[in-house]
Amino acid sequence: MESHTIELGAGGLTRVSYLDVPVPPDLLGLTSEMVESLPWAAPVWVREGQPLLGAAAWVADLGGQRLVFDPLQTLDILLRPDRETEVASQEAVARLFANAGFPLQSIDRVVMTHIDGVGMVARRGDDGAWQPFFPNARILMSEVELSGFLSAAADAAEASDLTRTAWSALVDQGLVDTFSDGETLAPGLIADVSGGHGPGHTVFHFQEDGRPRVTLLGHLAVSPIHLATGECAALNEDPGRAWSLLHENADSGGLIAGSLWPTPGYGRWLEGALHPGDQAPR
Repeated sequence: MESHTIELGAGGLTRVSYLDVPVPPDLLGLTSEMVESLPWAAPVWVREGQPLLGAAAWVADLGGQRLVFDPLQTLDILLRPDRETEVASQEAVARLFANAGFPLQSIDRVVMTHIDGVGMVARRGDDGAWQPFFPNARILMSEVELSGFLSAAADAAEASDLTRTAWSALVDQGLVDTFSDGETLAPGLIADVSGGHGPGHTVFHFQEDGRPRVTLLGHLAVSPIHLATGECAALNEDPGRAWSLLHENADSGGLIAGSLWPTPGYGRWLEGALHPGDQAPR
């Protein structure tokens, strides 16, 4: 699938897409009635009554650093239903990044809004051992998120075996660093550890002249439809705060992007609709 790039004063932000997949509304805490009530959502964000999710990653070139955000997170059921599919997915995504001009070895940092599955943060070798998917990259998440993961990792009820074992391996290898709320991670890139979806969930602001040019919302809105459907207790630990934060960022009129939004993965929220990509009026 094609890539989409947003020009930034300090560099560029590119969405590298693997595939877009339709999912049942109830998987996202939605109903068919909610989906059907939003005519603006089709055909970009919804297809044949089903929300689309994107298996993708955002890549930023900022200040001589190359960062990748939430690479194909949350979609392990598609990427790893069996070993054969897992190997094929890993190889296909590696080719995808190379063809987009971002070979895996060129990534300096993998930046997470939060932990939600493995995605392509890690890969399994032939011996079954987990290793970083981007071999030269440090992995970053909020201090709150890492602390929460480490506290829950010993409790099998708090995370799947896949998520727990993969992330524990990365932590044990000393590959994971943390940031705090308000920290500047690269020129023009600010981490906003605002919670809502979970205590350590982070929104990232890509700024120009001190103002947000693009805001990566992470999972405050798993689908663009969540911008219009109210508080979602099915997906957020603090639904009220998540809803407030979502519109605090979206209602500003700037560009907003989602980790799981389908192609083009970003737009502008105006007059009760998300206008996709560069079609968004100013």
